[in-house]
Amino acid sequence: MSHSEENQSVLTPAIQYRYLIECKDRTVELEVEDRDVLHNADDEIDCPLDVVLRKNNYSFNDLMSWDAREIRFVEVREDEERTLNSIPLNVNL
Repeated sequence: MSHSEENQSVLTPAIQYRYLIECKDRTVELEVEDRDVLHNADDEIDCPLDVVLRKNNYSFNDLMSWDAREIRFVEVREDEERTLNSIPLNVNL
């Protein structure tokens, strides 16, 4: 690796994605693998929640048991969190 490549990797911010599931009593954080992140039809960054749940050994039943209130898909860059998508779960069935 040349010296300029080494400096570039230090200066390039690492971008990570994760799901934050806001529950009644806690927040559950789910790691997202880079290969599961995609651009949807609207050219927005997205990631299938079911895939992330499965890879973190959870299911939609777990969401209900946690009393989940909101699901947020976030981008983390240099320790700054930015919400890309938010899904409120206050739906009465």
